Amino acid sequence: MWKTFQSSWCIVNNFHGILYIRCKDKNRRNIMARYLLMNKNTPVLEFDYDLEVHAVMKILEVHDARYAPPSTVDQKGNVTKKALNVWWKGRAIPASRNQIQQVLDCLDLDSTLALAEKNFGLSLSDRYWINDTAAPQQWKDINFFDNNFTDDLGILTLGQQSSGHPNLMSPNSTLGGDLNKKWKIVNGERILLKTGSALFRQEVQNEVAATVLHQQLLEKEDYVPYFLHQEGRSTYSACKNMLGENEELITAYDVLCNKKKPSSMNDYQFLLSVYQELGLKNAEEMLTKMFVCDYILANEDRHWRNFGVIRNVETLEYTRVAPIFDSGTCLWCRAEMLELPSDYSYVAKPFGNNGMSPDRQLELFHQFDWFDEQKLDGTVDKIMEILRTNENISEKRLRNIQSGLENNIENICEYTRREK
Repeated sequence: MWKTFQSSWCIVNNFHGILYIRCKDKNRRNIMARYLLMNKNTPVLEFDYDLEVHAVMKILEVHDARYAPPSTVDQKGNVTKKALNVWWKGRAIPASRNQIQQVLDCLDLDSTLALAEKNFGLSLSDRYWINDTAAPQQWKDINFFDNNFTDDLGILTLGQQSSGHPNLMSPNSTLGGDLNKKWKIVNGERILLKTGSALFRQEVQNEVAATVLHQQLLEKEDYVPYFLHQEGRSTYSACKNMLGENEELITAYDVLCNKKKPSSMNDYQFLLSVYQELGLKNAEEMLTKMFVCDYILANEDRHWRNFGVIRNVETLEYTRVAPIFDSGTCLWCRAEMLELPSDYSYVAKPFGNNGMSPDRQLELFHQFDWFDEQKLDGTVDKIMEILRTNENISEKRLRNIQSGLENNIENICEYTRREK
């Protein structure tokens, strides 16, 4: 319900069962905006948007739902307002990110969605954006794949100190995850920098350690390589953007969220069947590679949004399973102590209602023609060399991590011998 009282500039609306009554001075900005959701140069749909509650209020016209974010399209092929708002909310920096409230206070903003609004919702993970119909833009002029952006917002979102009046036009306004991170242009390339967390800030070295394993065991196109990047006195994990021209990353969650799982299938079988329906012929091998590496590394955070597929935004063809990325929450980095067998325990994601044990999850996979255990020779030593660059990790803890790694490699080799 919308009512406008021109004399007082009041707007009354009923949004998700909550009544809002707001009055605006004529000199202040309008509450409402009309946006056109775009996928690169393709118009997707037009909608009314409330700039105070940061939400879609009404979808006015759908131009081409095929180009919409997959999670917004229901089983009948329709884009719903509820799904569009869920997608849009997920596009913002999560409120759980460390120090994000200080960033909002510094910029005098009430929501991380306000940052996304100022940046047309642009990202470096896909080609979606919102075009203001009152002041239309062109993709070629504003996208961050081709146009430069400053480090101002990235400095703030990484928890660094900023001065002056920051330029907020940046892809860091749509960068998800709880770890502090930022996109930065280095020698003309888009580089993602990530920090670590307490207790040991180990995620930084873990990403590079995972790359060591991937290099030893997998093909070059199977994974995103990470490296250490020094900025001032701080060390970050870094990687280049995995996307090629006209590509977008679609997470496993977004692929599955509007599909119904048959009762005869477990979560993995359902995922594999959907990937195969999308025309991804090597899906079983790629998924097996990722979860075998996760088993070796004791990666406890392979949730549904931490892997996915690549789609061409022009042809809408699903071209490949996304290379392995974001493996930093591994090597028992969340365990305060590593002294008892129980200290090595964790719940492996994403399958099952609440995850499952790593050994049980491993039993889901049976495609091991690619696995050559001889390629693992020397891997543990190389990983430990990387971890020793972290001054927060004691020598005793390093020895215990090494023991856990050696045990996992022994287990995986025994399992694949039985399966072959």
